This record gives sequence, structure tokens and C-alpha cells, in this order.
Amino acid sequence: MKIKNTALLEKLRSARLRDEKYFSELMPDKYIEVTDTDDFAQHESFIQKFYGNDKKACRYHYEGDIEDFIFIDYHVQKLRDQILRITKVLQGKDLFYRLFPNRNEGFILAAIYRDVMLSSRAHEFSPPEFEPVQKIFFDYEGKLKTHLESLYYSENNTIVIQCVNVAHKTMLGNLIETLDQHDTEVAMIEVWRSKYINPKVNSFYNITIHLNSAISNDEAESLHNDFFRYMQHYTEPMSIFDLVGPAMVGPSSSHTAGANRIGQIARNVMLALVNQGEEIQRVGVRLLGSFRDTGVGHKTPSALGGGLWGLATDDENMIAHGNPEFLKLQGIDLNGKKIQFTGFVKGSPADELKYIGEKNSNIAEILVETGNRTHLITGFSIGGGNVEVRYINGRLAKPINGKSDWYLTENGFTDIKPESGNYSVIRRIFSDTSINPGYIIPFNTFEELIDYSHQNHKSLADVAMMVETGLQNTTVDSIRKKMLEYWKVMKQSVEKGVNSNQLSMLKLSGDDAMKIRDYTQTRGIFDNIYGRAVAYATAVNELNAKSGLIVACPTAGSCGIVPGTMQAYSELSAKADSVIVDALIVSGLLGMLMFNDVSTAGADYGCQAEVGAAAAMAASALCYAEGGNSEQVINAFTLAIKNCLGLICDPIAGLVEVPCVKRNGIYSSVAISAALMALSGVKSFVSPDEVILTMREVGDRINSDYKETARGGLAKTRDGKHVERMFESEVKKFFD
Repeated sequence: MKIKNTALLEKLRSARLRDEKYFSELMPDKYIEVTDTDDFAQHESFIQKFYGNDKKACRYHYEGDIEDFIFIDYHVQKLRDQILRITKVLQGKDLFYRLFPNRNEGFILAAIYRDVMLSSRAHEFSPPEFEPVQKIFFDYEGKLKTHLESLYYSENNTIVIQCVNVAHKTMLGNLIETLDQHDTEVAMIEVWRSKYINPKVNSFYNITIHLNSAISNDEAESLHNDFFRYMQHYTEPMSIFDLVGPAMVGPSSSHTAGANRIGQIARNVMLALVNQGEEIQRVGVRLLGSFRDTGVGHKTPSALGGGLWGLATDDENMIAHGNPEFLKLQGIDLNGKKIQFTGFVKGSPADELKYIGEKNSNIAEILVETGNRTHLITGFSIGGGNVEVRYINGRLAKPINGKSDWYLTENGFTDIKPESGNYSVIRRIFSDTSINPGYIIPFNTFEELIDYSHQNHKSLADVAMMVETGLQNTTVDSIRKKMLEYWKVMKQSVEKGVNSNQLSMLKLSGDDAMKIRDYTQTRGIFDNIYGRAVAYATAVNELNAKSGLIVACPTAGSCGIVPGTMQAYSELSAKADSVIVDALIVSGLLGMLMFNDVSTAGADYGCQAEVGAAAAMAASALCYAEGGNSEQVINAFTLAIKNCLGLICDPIAGLVEVPCVKRNGIYSSVAISAALMALSGVKSFVSPDEVILTMREVGDRINSDYKETARGGLAKTRDGKHVERMFESEVKKFFD
């Protein structure tokens, strides 16, 4: 008998088991210590049944006085599913359970406790408190610093993990899989979950892992890295039209549409200030980071100016209203009053230091001068035309993204409508959205999405509709109608682009799509889905470079791949528009899941996040349209991403032309190849979620010179620098 502790030995003997020596060899000391003696005999019978059936797959259940015991063969997914089934009734409540895994013998015993702190045995338990550890997660401004911390205590061989806003299913599956992959010998795992701590903390987990033996510091660090990597925080709900959309005037979703939306939000803030009695006299703009370095080539200043005038991303007059000469003469019209525009200014690297923790370099500061002070509004473009105003005279408690109304009160800015008092509304800029802020997506990762789809017998289009209707308070018919409108814009952009040989301003692009189309029509070997997709994807991106109307999908810089691929497929398959619409909706859902880890901004993660994401979305759309199941569609998405890892963003002179235009054409082939492989039954060896996390890791490590700054790569070749010199006169219009 291995038990050395006298008290534990006496406790075991008091249970009067049939074979206490054998039982003690299978169960850890921690089990003897924390389990009620009355339950030992039942657990011994579980073990006897398990061995009597040659340790085959099993599931035994026993209900104790305050807990449910489950004994199953060592199978991570089965354990996860059983615990989730039993704890489903506790979805919105606090939760506590213990796991006793015996990997060598091939079984796991789980004890799930019911309302433990309301039971007669509450004195036996000490639930963790959040207050003493909140500084781990939040900085002094209340900003979330991290969602997870883990520490190894060598003195008692325990690992303690504390994490916030992690989905239970994600936490449990990845916790056990990580321990398994590291061959970690575990005696017991204790999981406490507290719900609804405060408005910023939906859930708080305190997980204690009791090890059978000591581990090295290197192994402890490796475990920490994997816990942090795989136990992800909640997926932030977005609209699928944040990834398939917006319809916009190019050339860049982050630098043009995003800049425009920052301007629109700033305008609505100014209107609220006026409503509160302030008199605005002058407005100016300071550009930082990638907005400063490549903004003129992306028409960032013009788009900001158009936004300050209140013009939307798809308004063809938007760019003209941001022209520096126009702004100098006309200023900004604010409800009929002309506000002087003081100009665009390049911020210095020192100006950026205060935003170094934001992990975003697409930054615009709008300086609003009134009679007695200057208001500073700072917006960040986070990819795909999505933006966040995070600062107004200091950091906001949460960012303004333009999707819901905000309010200016005597106490500052808030997203909660005041019940009374003097306040002004900061109107949302998205008129067709009505966000449900309490909606939580029932899956958190790609693997969970596959499981959810299978378990609920839903297609990916059904799941996408469920998420979008739940988030946006809209209808399935409205979703399909809007996506059909976007599909029509996509087809028009293909048609207009492929039939034009007009060159762009600096004659860097404009007639290649027509050349490719004409060649494929005379060479049958190329007149297939590959050849047509290359021509069409190139065509749409050429139109974008000339500030034509396109649909960002997911960005303007990568706007050709999805429409090019799907238009080629539509022509050759003769599938109805309804099939294409549902396929695009699915691609938006997968793009949204990816966006939670990797924003679709080249300035953040390189071109892998733009062209790579577009290729993945096109691959998934094509696979779905061809009848691929959930796993195949997600594999198509994954295979495309894998083969775009490390792709840098190095636009010459900051223009969305070289290498962007031809890259759209080439990567349409990657999308088609990925869909073909997935439909054939080819699977990614690395799981989808690990691929996305690898994409994030690679993006974090890409040098900033290769993240849309025009400071490296093709932008610094002799030819690239020649174009930059040609473009200097245009830059001087804005900053001289």
C-alpha cells in the first residue's frame, strides 16, 4: 500500500473496501483526502466493472449527496462532453468540479458539485476570490492586460491557473489536451468558476493542478505558454458583414474605409459637444504610425476629411471632400456652420509612445478646438473597415466602434443611456445595425464550431444565420438580402474591372486583367476556374486601385480574391445566386472567428492577414458551394491560411497596387487549390485553431518594416523608391 499519511490510511480503512491495497494503488492520495468516505465503495465498483470489461470504453454515473460522479475511459472529448452535459443547468451559475485522471490505467473519475456553497458541506470548501488577483488582469486604467496567468509551485507540486472570460468548453478541452501532450502526471485537477464578477469579467476560473511529481522550470514555462496559447478568451461577436463588407470606395479598407469611419465618429462626437453648449472653432488631424507612413497612398487623409463631412464609405464624393484644397476653402460643415480646418499633420514617433500598448499602428488623432479647450479624439483602424475610438481626452472605459449609440453626460462618455439629466447622443454610424450586447456565441474555436454543427445538425450557413440574427436582432431574409446586394456589387466590380484598360494615377496597374482575360479566351487549357479567377481577382483589385466601388472581403487590399473566385465558379457551375450568397455568409462566419485572434490589417499582422485571410474565405465559400461538409469547409479555410503564413505587406509608395493587384490574382489559385484538396478529403495535419494561433505568432514577429509602412521589402527596391519619388508631389499636397 503506497499511502504513507496515517490519517489518510485510517480514512481509507474505515471505508471497508474489498481490496483497499489495490484501490490505493489506483487512486491518488489527493482522492483519499478530499472525497467523502461513503463514496469509496461505489468508486471501487466502477473500477471492478472497468477491469472486468477489459478496460473498454465505458461510462458509469453515480449521484452523491452534493455531487455527480462520472467514471469513463480515458477519452478527453468524452469527458468534456459529459461534464458539459451535467453542468449545462449551471451555465449561468458558479461551478466546481474535481478530476482524477489515471492515464496509465486508462480511466478518469470526475466529481461535479451542485451548488456546493449552499450545501451542508459548504464548510469543506474555500472558493477563490477575484478581488485579490484582479491586478493580474487589469491595469490601473481598468484595461484588460491578459486573460490568463499560470504559476508553478515547486514546494507542493501544484500549478495554479487563473483566467477570465474563457469559454468553459474551450478551457476544459485544452486544459486536459495540453497536460496530455506534455505527458504530465496529474493526481487531481480542481476547477472553480465564478460568473458575472463585474461588467468586464463574465467568468473567472481558478484551476489547481496537483502533480504526482516535480517538473522542471523549463517544463513549467512550456506548459504556461501552451495554456496561454490555447485557453483563449471569449470570441467577441462581430457581424459577418464586418468581414464581407463594407461596400466602399477604395483603395484600402483599413486606411480608407477605416479612416472615413473614424472621421464619421469624430463628427458625431463634435455634434454632441455642440449640443452640450460648446462652440467648436477649429478642427485638425494628426496621423500616426502606418496612417502617417502610407496614408496618402491609401487616401487616408482624404477619407478622414470625407468622414468629418459625414459622408459614408461608399459615397463617391467622399474622397473629393477630403481633398486638402477643398477643406482649406470649405472647412467642415457642421449643421450649417463652417468650421475651420487647420490641416493634416504628421505625428512623430514620440507622439506614438502613449499608444504603444494598443498593438495597432493605424492611428488618427482629431484635434477639436473650442473656446476654452482642445478635445483630443483618437481612433484606431483595426482591419476590414472596423474601427475603435479608444480615447477622448483620455482612455475610454470601452471603445466606440460606431455600431451603437453613445452618450455625453456631465460625467463624461458612456454607452449606457442615462435615465435622466442633461446628455447628448453620439449617434452610431451604422444605421442598419441593432446590436444585442448580451449575445454570446455558443462556440469559441473552429473545432468547437465543427462539433456544434454536427451535434445540432446545422449546416454552417444555418449556424452563421443563427449568430448573425442573435447578434444583430435581424432576420434571415434581411441577411440574405444584404449579402445579395454585396454579391451584385462584387459581380459589377468584376465586370467593370475586366473590361477596362484605364491605368491608375501613376500607371502602375489597370490593364492586366484585360490581358489575362483575353489570353484565357484564346487558350482553352487556361479557360477554366483557375484562369478566370486570376483574371477576375486582378480586375477587382485594379478597380480598387482606381478608387472604384468594391466590397472589402475582408479588406480592400485583398478585395479581388473572393469575388474573382466565386464569379469564375458561378459562370462555370451555373449555380443560383442563392447558393453563392449562403457560401459568402459562411465565409464571413469563419473570417469572424479568425478575426478574434488575428485582425485583418496588414499594419498589424502583414499581408497574411489580408490576402491570406481572403484566400481562406474564398476557399471556404467555394468548398461550401460545392457541397462540402462543416469539417471540409473549415479544412479548406485552414489549408489556405497555412500556405500564406509569413506573407509580408510591403506596398510600394504606400499605394495599394504593387504587389497587391497581382497578388490578388495569384492567391485566387491558392483558394481554389485549398477547396479542391478539402473536397477530396485532404485534411490539415495541424488543427485549424493551431494554424490561426500560429498565424498570430508569425504576425507578431514580423518586423514593422514589413507591415504596411513602405519601409522594407519591395517598397525599398530601386523601382520602389523611384515610384516613391514620383509620388512625393502628391504627399506634399497634404503635409506641406
